[in-house]
Amino acid sequence: MLSDDELDQLDRMLLSFTDDDGMLLSEFDGFCAGIIVCPELIKPGEWLPCVWGNSSEHLETLEEVEALTDLVMRHYNAVAQSLTPPAMEYGPLYDEDTRTGEVLWESWCNGFERAMRLRPDAWDRIVQCGDEEAAASIAMMLALYNIADGQSDLPSTSIGSLTNEAPDLIPNLVLTLNAWTKSGTPPAPFSAWAANDRTSAPFQGTKVGRNVPCPCGSGRKYKQCCGSN
Repeated sequence: MLSDDELDQLDRMLLSFTDDDGMLLSEFDGFCAGIIVCPELIKPGEWLPCVWGNSSEHLETLEEVEALTDLVMRHYNAVAQSLTPPAMEYGPLYDEDTRTGEVLWESWCNGFERAMRLRPDAWDRIVQCGDEEAAASIAMMLALYNIADGQSDLPSTSIGSLTNEAPDLIPNLVLTLNAWTKSGTPPAPFSAWAANDRTSAPFQGTKVGRNVPCPCGSGRKYKQCCGSN
């Protein structure tokens, strides 16, 4: 696990070296979680370029490349360790508004969704598996992403409720999906290709788990609450 000073160093390095296609710390943390709980293995050689986008060309020395890669991989390994049974103690890294103390979870959620884009078919396998809790967790994660991206068509009251609950909802969603991935469920056949060039969020609008309690905590069924649209 990185120390606070090392996390600050990683944050500064990502801020200095990433371009518009790269990631900052909170987004990278969500990206790591998405990579790790994905039902299909994604090797570092594929996902590492997503972290710094096209800016790796600005790393002028071998020492800079090694230092950034070392911190990135160590943080990834720390997230993986926190999601390894039996002791799973996952805690996301969120940004914070230093003026108000408000937790800014949106960047983390953007990172998780970017990881989902790498293997849309693998995530679809969870939706189709018959596990309503796992499938509803994907639907809720995408609902949060749509809110973060300003594209949600949920009622304003639901958006407000989910915005407030998101910091506490997200770790539970990650743990639910991680439990499914590590449950040993036999993999169903699915295409081997990875849709890295997919521009839309996978499974947009898919209705799943409509009779389970809504994860937003309203007490109503999903189909009567956030799944009503």
